[in-house]
Amino acid sequence: MIRLSPRGKIQYQFLSLIVLLLILYSAGFLLGALFQLPENPLALHFDAETVKGFSARCLSLLILTGLVGAGITMASESLSERMTQVFLRAWIALIIVALIASPFLRGSLLDALTAMGLLALLALTRSGKEVSVFTRVWQAGLLLVCASSLAKPFASSPWDKVLDLYQWHVAYAVAALSVAFWLMTRFSTVTREWAQDGVKIVAALIFLGGSLISIAPLGLPPVIGISAAPLIVLCYTIQAGHACRALSTRNADRSLAPQWIAVAALFWLVAGGFLGAMSLHASLNSAMQSTALSEAQVWIMSWALLAILCAYLNSVAAELRGGNSRVTGYAPLWLIAFGAGLSTIVQGCRGVVEIYLRDSFALERARILAMTAPLTQIWILCLLAVAIGIMTFALGFWARRPAIHVDLPDS
Repeated sequence: MIRLSPRGKIQYQFLSLIVLLLILYSAGFLLGALFQLPENPLALHFDAETVKGFSARCLSLLILTGLVGAGITMASESLSERMTQVFLRAWIALIIVALIASPFLRGSLLDALTAMGLLALLALTRSGKEVSVFTRVWQAGLLLVCASSLAKPFASSPWDKVLDLYQWHVAYAVAALSVAFWLMTRFSTVTREWAQDGVKIVAALIFLGGSLISIAPLGLPPVIGISAAPLIVLCYTIQAGHACRALSTRNADRSLAPQWIAVAALFWLVAGGFLGAMSLHASLNSAMQSTALSEAQVWIMSWALLAILCAYLNSVAAELRGGNSRVTGYAPLWLIAFGAGLSTIVQGCRGVVEIYLRDSFALERARILAMTAPLTQIWILCLLAVAIGIMTFALGFWARRPAIHVDLPDS
């Protein structure tokens, strides 16, 4: 049994929500992947767009829940316990409504509802007496999430694609970056001043690099695309360099937060520094659209963000339990890291083959799916490894979940 304050109980409830949404998301992306097989056994029972929408909604709620929980943890001392508890209950209700209504309501309505919840949280954190640099950067990221979510209903093609990329590479990224640097002060010997200066510098670079990646669907002139690509690579290389600095000067922390941060830094470098810079080429970006190559970029970026949330979960859960030990183990780390990485490689190869067959032989979509079926099967096996890793992650978290006793302030 562990003894927690009401604040600690709220934090633990957010950790449990992250694990639950991870499980739902794993079911969603596995079912969605099966629809890319030529003969899908689920086609008679499920609609592909419904499954895809449910999976996308689970992913966005998962990332936002992790970011919200991390932000509340970072600013916990300046927040009212009562208002935080009320927000937690409202957020759980929002998750339930969004998941149930995702097959029936338009995504823009659910995005607007989520944005309202985030704005309420920002109002709570803004009223705190002392707000750290990490919380300020986190607030800026969530504000960008709200702005992009509210703008989606009014965006037409190709601006809708611009807003989607902006959310992934700028809004979510800036908020997650603040969590990563905050965690560095917990598992590394770097000074808090270094981390605060670093998060401001890297957040500005990620904002610049991510913004350039976001406008790629507009069709940049070749001169701009070629000149901006090295700048994007430099931005994400500097971000990875800061992570390496913290990872190379670790303290006695025995949680797996550093390992998850290392995975996030590697995936982030691939998603932004490599695939992001490559997408700036106008003709290449046009060819990537509606292929597995464009999906691979979003997939690996999502796992860069989710790896940071897994690091947050390991670090905070270990502290709340009062021990300096691993929480979820190495098995889910390696299954998820290698599964997500290999699936990105296979998906990228599928995308290249799709572009070649479509542009060189003018084959139809159904014929292309049939010819790339072997690669699709390998890709699904990689996704299965990720799903097994998620289930192992969840089982490890729940198996080591101790009984909780809440100490009230007057006890």
